[in-house]
Order: sequence, then C-alpha cells, then structure tokens
Amino acid sequence: MSDVSLQLLIQQARLVTGPQLMIVDENLKGTSLQSLSASNITLITNRFDLNEQGISSGLNSKFSDFDFSGFADNSFEQILYRVSKEKLVTHHIINNVKRLIKPGGKLILVGEKNDGIKTYTDKASHYFGYKTKPKKQGSAYIAIIQNQTIEAPTLDDNNYPELRSCFEINNCPVLSKPGLFGWNKIDQGSAFLADHLPDFFQRFQGNPKSILDLGCGYGYLSLMASTHSDAKIIATDNNAAAIAACSKNFLTFDIDGEVIADNCAQNINQMFDAVLCNPPFHSGFGTDSQLTQQFVTSSYQHLNTGGKALFVANRFVPIESCAEKHVKSANIEKIAENKSFKLVLVSRS
Repeated sequence: MSDVSLQLLIQQARLVTGPQLMIVDENLKGTSLQSLSASNITLITNRFDLNEQGISSGLNSKFSDFDFSGFADNSFEQILYRVSKEKLVTHHIINNVKRLIKPGGKLILVGEKNDGIKTYTDKASHYFGYKTKPKKQGSAYIAIIQNQTIEAPTLDDNNYPELRSCFEINNCPVLSKPGLFGWNKIDQGSAFLADHLPDFFQRFQGNPKSILDLGCGYGYLSLMASTHSDAKIIATDNNAAAIAACSKNFLTFDIDGEVIADNCAQNINQMFDAVLCNPPFHSGFGTDSQLTQQFVTSSYQHLNTGGKALFVANRFVPIESCAEKHVKSANIEKIAENKSFKLVLVSRS
C-alpha cells in the first residue's frame, strides 16, 4: 500500500533538480523507494532493510544511526524527512540537517497529525528562522521550511548519539541509547525469557555451541545467555542504534561472538543450535502477520537438526498457530506463561 507521506516527499523531490537528501526510518517501512530519482537523491536510513531497498533502487544509500558527520556544510538544496516516531530522533535530525542545507534551501517535513507534525514544524521553523505552518494533504501534512542564516538554540535531543549506562549485570554497565524501543530499561518479556534460560539449555542433549539472538536490540538476551552458556553468539538487528549498542556491550562483557546488521538474518548463512527471539509483534497480530511469519520462519530455517528456538510473546499473540502454519515440520510447545507473556519453543527434529 502506498504511503501518503512518501508520495508527498516524492512529489516535492521532483520539483528540485539539485542535490537532495532523504531521511528514512521505520515510519516509511513497507513502502517503495523505486519512484525516487537516483541521479540527485542521497538516502540516509537507520534501517538495514530500507538501505538495501535504496541500493537496489540505484540510490546513493547510507546506513547509519543518523550520523551526518560525513556530509559537508551546504551540501543539499533540499532535505526530505517524514518525522520519526520518537521525539529525540526527530530533534536530533532537525538539529543536524540545518548545516547541510544551502542558504535559502528547504527542509521538507511530512507526517500525520498523531506523528506530532504540527509541533515539529513549529520547532523547526523557530530553529531555521522561517515561520510557517504545515498544510494538510489527504491524511498527512507537509511543511516547507526555508533555511535562514540565523543562530538559534538547538532542540533537546538528550545527547542522542551517545551510548549511556542504563543498568548493570554482575556489576558491569549495560549500554544503550535513544533510537531503540525500550532503550533505557529491561523489557519485561525479555526478562521472562532470561529467567527460563537455564531450563532452555537443559533441554539440549549437549551444551549448544552456537546461538542466534534474532532482533537483539542492545543485546540483553545475548548478555544473559552468556552467563549460562559458553556458546558462540551471533546477534543481529535491523536497527543501526541497536547494532551500535549491542556491539559495545559484546566488547564490554567479552562475549565470544559477533554483532551483524541484517534484516531478520536474511544474509546470515550460518546454522545454529539455538535461537533466542523477542520479536517486535507484542502489540498484536492484525497488521504484523507478515513480520511475525518472517521471524518464525527465519528462526526455524537457521536451526541445525536438533536445534531449538525460544520465543517470548504477549499471551494473546497466536505465535503457536503461526509456527504450525509456516514451519509444518517443527515441534511446537508452550513451555511457560505468566500474566502477561508466554514462552514458545520451536524445535527442529
């Protein structure tokens, strides 16, 4: 389905022949970038899958946690951006793109009302020195903000790029940062899974020698698994902030393994004895069935014979039926449950 905000950005991009930068995150996930001109648009995204899509569309695409340091001042005539879900990400981007736009050049903000587009337009207008209001186009809004050469205080982004200690495991700090879901806490579902890791590992005939942490975030499950197992751990995530945080935590905790940016392990050819997964479908299944299938299928496809994958999900999420439908030869068992979550074991015989 075509995203209205993306269509607004594409329409605006076609009006400019000079160099442009498009900033893309999960708010445009699932939409096609193929309509963009490859000749004058650079793409920067914190999503590995969108970076792959940009490259396949012929765009000059860069994957990072919105690191703009590689771009020179006044590089672009226009910057196009659908505001992010997280306020600190949006503030960080608005703060950084001003220096990249030529004097008189434009920042194009789009988004829906519940994205906070009106508030972000007000803040960017003050920062850029150009007063304007967003205009409604269908279900979305668009704001065109001209870059004026004024000095103004930056928006509060809580020092977005920096990793910071959020809690400790065995007196060692665990690092995370904004830009990750639940970045400054331990996810309750992950904690429930971690409590059952000893039981999970006892289900193997021998100690598992390899573990895949699928959708690793800042690496909590990998860190907890390393306290119970000497297995080599491969952690992977689609999000650049997750890769940065998890990589640092692997170094801090001296974990034998590797952190790899990838979209649900699509480019990881290695097979594993065990897979740990807290997938991002806890809010429900109605709109996330394809993503659910992707995580379940990828987990099973990466298991060695005799391997086991352990999922945590909200109690109402029908992960068992999804596994039964898409990995028909698997053995599927709910092994634990509390008031909020359940653990589902998928085994390959």
